[in-house]
Parts: sequence; C-alpha cells; structure tokens
Amino acid sequence: MILIAILLVLLPIIAVGAVMARKHFSLNKGGSWRVPQIAGRLQKLEVLYGRSLEDATSRYMERRFRQFMAGLGVLWILGLGVLLLPAGDEEADRIRRPDAGEDAAGIAVQLTDGEVTTEFTLQVGNRHLTEAEFGAARDAAVEWLKKAVLGDNASLDYVTEDLSFPKKDSSGILKLSWDTDALTVIGRGGTVRRKELREPQQVRITVTMTDDVHKSDTELIANVIPESYTESKVERVQRLLGELEESSRDSEVFELPEQMEGITVNQKQTNKRDMICKLYPFIILIAGILFLLQGSKEKERLKRREGLLQEVFYRFVKRLTLQLSAGESLQGSLQAAAAIERQFLVPEIQYTVNRIRTGTPESSAYAELGRSIGLRSYIRLFSTISTAAPRGSSQLLNLLEQEVKDAEAEAKEAARKKGEQATQKLLLPTVLLLAIVIGIVLFPAISGM
Repeated sequence: MILIAILLVLLPIIAVGAVMARKHFSLNKGGSWRVPQIAGRLQKLEVLYGRSLEDATSRYMERRFRQFMAGLGVLWILGLGVLLLPAGDEEADRIRRPDAGEDAAGIAVQLTDGEVTTEFTLQVGNRHLTEAEFGAARDAAVEWLKKAVLGDNASLDYVTEDLSFPKKDSSGILKLSWDTDALTVIGRGGTVRRKELREPQQVRITVTMTDDVHKSDTELIANVIPESYTESKVERVQRLLGELEESSRDSEVFELPEQMEGITVNQKQTNKRDMICKLYPFIILIAGILFLLQGSKEKERLKRREGLLQEVFYRFVKRLTLQLSAGESLQGSLQAAAAIERQFLVPEIQYTVNRIRTGTPESSAYAELGRSIGLRSYIRLFSTISTAAPRGSSQLLNLLEQEVKDAEAEAKEAARKKGEQATQKLLLPTVLLLAIVIGIVLFPAISGM
C-alpha cells in the first residue's frame, strides 16, 4: 500500500512537470526561465552578460529540470515494475517434505488472529518409509551394527574399551537410540566403566531403530508441562500444527490448513517484490540526495573561485600600481596585472576593456566589473578606480598605494588566521603524543611499585 501511495503521488508531479516542460522549454515556444540566483552564479563562473547570460540560464534550468523529471520517471517505472512482480507462489501452502533420511526443513508460518500476526518456524520432517522399506533398512542396519558398535574392541565377548553408539545407521535413514540394563557399567553413550567391577558382567544393550513411524523396540517420551504454565491460543495452534505435520509424514506433501482454532494459517513468503517494496523509499531518498549533490557542484566551484581571487588580490593590486607608476595606461595596467590569474581575472578584465573601447563609460564599466567579481576587496578597489580615474593618474596612484597597504595588511591577517587554524589542528595530536610519552616514562616506575 505504501508503494502504491508513493506512485500515486509521483504520477501527478510527473504530469505537471511535463506540462511545465512543454510550456517553458519547448522549441516551439518563446518562453524561458531566468532565476536571478542561478544567473548570478553562472555569471561568476563564466563571462556572460545580456542575452548570452539569459540563454545560459535557460539552458541550465532546462537541463536540471529534465534531469529531475527523468529521475521521477525512472522511479515511477521502477515502482510500477515492482507492482507487476508476482506476489508469490500460488502453491505456497503445498510444502514438499524432504526424502527419508534427509534433515527436516523449517518453514516460516504466519498466524493471523484479527489484526495480530504471529510468526513461527514449523519443522517439516522427512517422508516416512513403507513397511517393506523399513524392514529392509532394519535388517541392513543390524548387520552393520555388529561391527560398528565395537569401537576399539575386537569383539563383544571381550570389551575393554568404550563402545560406539551411533545416532543413525549407515544409510542415514534410521534413527538409533540406545539403552542398557546396567547403566553404571555401559552408559547410553557407549562409555564403559570397569573400575567398580569385581568380576565379568554381562550387560544387555538395547538399540531402538525407527523412522519416526516404524520401530523395533522403542519407548514413548512425554513432554510434561508445568501446572503454572498456561498455553495460549497461538501456542496451542503451534503444537497442533506440529502434531498434524508429524501424523502426515507418510505423504510427500504437507498441506497447511487455512484455519485452526479460529486462527488463520499461511506460510510466510519472502520474495523480490517484498524486498524491493521495503527498499523503495530508500531508493527515492538516495536519488534525491544524488540530485542535490549534483546541484552543489556549482557552489563548490564558486567557493574555489572566491578563494583563488582573494589569494591573488594583494599581488594584483601591487602589480597594477607598479604598472601605473611606470607610465602604463590604466587599461594596459589592468590587463598586465590580471595575467597573474588567467582563469577568472583575465576574461573579466578583457570583457571590461572591450566594453570601454566600444563606448561604455569607464566609471560605470569599472564599477560593474567589481560587482561582477563579487568579492568585497575587488568591489572596493574598482569602486575607487571608477571614482578616481577621471580625476587623473596621480590621485589614482595615491589611492592605489593606500590600497596596496590595506591589501598587504589583509594578506598578513589571513596568513595569521591560517597559521592559528593549523596550530589548532596540530594541538590534539601533540597532546596525545605527550600523553603517550608520559605513559612510557611512568610505566616502569608504576609497574615496579
């Protein structure tokens, strides 16, 4: 029922997603999505503006949406396939019992009393022999026992060592139980005790051979229940099922009754469908986690970008100041300084220089460049440049020299924090190493006290 409910929830989600995909992503439609947060992220990873940024955002949203819808479709098809799996064996209540001599088989049985279900294991014994089969097996076992019982003795006429009392005959079909009329001399396990004997003593050994139906000389065993114990209805059904199974061992198949004592009886079935149904919610959870992890790749790239740009900021400002001091133009100085980091700075500054050359005012172009990079230090730097550039290079140089000092102080502070973090990481291993050294030094003194 849980699986059906999940499929019923997924179906309308897939239908709505298909309609949205046709409305927003169809080649015959002119619509597109533009999410500001995603657009800003893509703009930082690549140099994109205007129509190119909108197209890249639309392509990204379409790809992510199609991945999401494809995942939902796969999960829905998987769930439908699970529902189409066979529920179980139609002849589950017809249990083929083991052949004579084989071990009993345990089957899981469910007892349903109203809303309460109890599970227990019912032992199904092997098929019983016919009268003729039992007689032949008994005669063969008697001949085999004349030698098998001897152990290390030469003959039963002169016993000095323990005897061998096997639990089954050589074929493994007959069960053997042993008894003697002098247990203090020869025990039921075949142990011979001669220490207390004063003269030779003949001991009668009785072996009982049975296939649980036929027997040659056997005794009954009673299962005595304490008076304080009250048998529940479920336990009574368990006992009756055991007795019913034992009384029907002359047939190849043991058939469970549908009901007994008002309790529903059926064999517990374990199949692939049940297993997949239990795992299906976990499959959906794992698929969702993988989908979210895939979306976090852009955030990791942004984090690496910000770290790299912040790391080269001091060198960038210093190189920019040196180029301007040497008489280089502002645009040329920016291009030369950006060469220290080609992955992000070079494309951004080259794009800004191209905009200025095509008529964009320098003040607005440099201010927008700082906002495009998105880091506080770069925003401050290019805001300073956009304000001071129109006033002359001398004033710009004075401001940039102050910016170099500030950037150098920030770089030193960042290095100090990294050093403190590294020291904190090394603190615990150092303490553990110190404790080990103290323990090694004190151990001989403590052990000698």
